[in-house]
Amino acid sequence: MAVPFAGLRRLLTVALAGAATALPAAAQVPPPSYASFSERLPCVHRIGRCFDATIGGKPVEVIADKAEFDKLKALLQTLNSNVRDVHWVVRDPVPGAQALDVATRATTLGLPHVGDEKEEPDVIVYALDGQDLESESELVANSSVRINGQPVVTQRETLTQDFLPPGRYAFAIKYLGRKNWDRKWVFLTVAR
Repeated sequence: MAVPFAGLRRLLTVALAGAATALPAAAQVPPPSYASFSERLPCVHRIGRCFDATIGGKPVEVIADKAEFDKLKALLQTLNSNVRDVHWVVRDPVPGAQALDVATRATTLGLPHVGDEKEEPDVIVYALDGQDLESESELVANSSVRINGQPVVTQRETLTQDFLPPGRYAFAIKYLGRKNWDRKWVFLTVAR
């Protein structure tokens, strides 16, 4: 089951260190180095290089090793075929009461391309172990898709609980910047 949630985020108070600059011409591909990268458009692949995130106060880390990525990809295909390439992980289990506290900020690489945070991130939660999540259906206008000038309205399930039960999850975190957006697919475990 995939459920987005809104308004359950604590602000990340870490200040950006240093000025935002573009990569030098001879720069190496940033992690994950095995994934596609465009030096001119570093956020174009939407794999999360252009923002940092924490979940429950724990850092979201890149899966730098291709073998680890491939092993997780194979596992996730058996658990939920809707979960895409997950390049990020929270290594330590997250307490269920804090698992919905998602904070984001642009990276130095991404700041010139996505800009400062415009609004709270959109987060879709994928329960991978059959956890039962309380949600309610609602109609939501999607301003990025328009028909005859009007935003498309879709139905979605919105999480109504403020915790996650124990188990494995994938989060699709969409950073919404003033200039553009990026997305991180993150694998995490909620503590028992």
